[in-house]
Amino acid sequence: MGNSIMRSCAYVPKGGVGKTTSTAHIAVSATQDHGLDVLVIDLAGTQNDLATQFGIADEVTDPDAPISAIFGENWSFIRENIDDVFDRMVFATDEGPDLIPADDGLGAEDNNLANVPRENRYDRLESFIEDEVAPQYDLVLLDLPGKEDNITINGLFAAENVIAPLRPGEFERKQLENLERELALIRDDEDHDAQPQLRLVFATMVDQTTNLADEFTDSLESEYPEIAGTSVSESANIGNEQAAGQTLFALPDDELYTTGKRARNAYRELTTDLLNRLDAR
Repeated sequence: MGNSIMRSCAYVPKGGVGKTTSTAHIAVSATQDHGLDVLVIDLAGTQNDLATQFGIADEVTDPDAPISAIFGENWSFIRENIDDVFDRMVFATDEGPDLIPADDGLGAEDNNLANVPRENRYDRLESFIEDEVAPQYDLVLLDLPGKEDNITINGLFAAENVIAPLRPGEFERKQLENLERELALIRDDEDHDAQPQLRLVFATMVDQTTNLADEFTDSLESEYPEIAGTSVSESANIGNEQAAGQTLFALPDDELYTTGKRARNAYRELTTDLLNRLDAR
């Protein structure tokens, strides 16, 4: 794997844990606070949650160069014969990061990949990042589906550095154990040399008035002392700003609740932690 670009993916084998929200906020912080050129790639399905988060969902309803194309057998032909195909995939956001949105073809390409020999199945996203993304960006963040499928494994191979946001709860804690086993199986696969590792684990949607939240965050810090990050507070600001098509970073301090300020500061700390770990590799 090339080292020309920092890369990470948000993944837990479960939906609703804050992967998309965390990806968006870390991307914005990396851009605004650290001055990086950041690309976010949404592979998490057809709802285009990241496009909605950044307020550009109406612009990406029918992309003429969808991300699903890179997983197909015709990608080399498309790349060689369509001018500026990569630029046509990418959409600017008002908050700094660029975005390649999800599209309706991802499900079909996931199914098609099942018919590709294993030795050629999981390197397509990695090749795309090396060929197209790395020359233009400092950091690429992938938002992966909340399930193990061929698209997800492509993402784990390509990123290798995994962010795991978790809602406080015993079921979510079990999902972290499942994720560790999944990553270990990939590392042990003799057909490939991918070495995906957990780089950052943190609690999201934390209600700090409950004992459950305290116990959950304490357990993460105890069991994962090297990679446990700052917890993100639950805040009405987060949902309100998602509905408005922006992140917490788009609001001035006087329009944030105390919980919103706390959550934004947590995302800043998480971004710094992640970048330090990626830069140290």
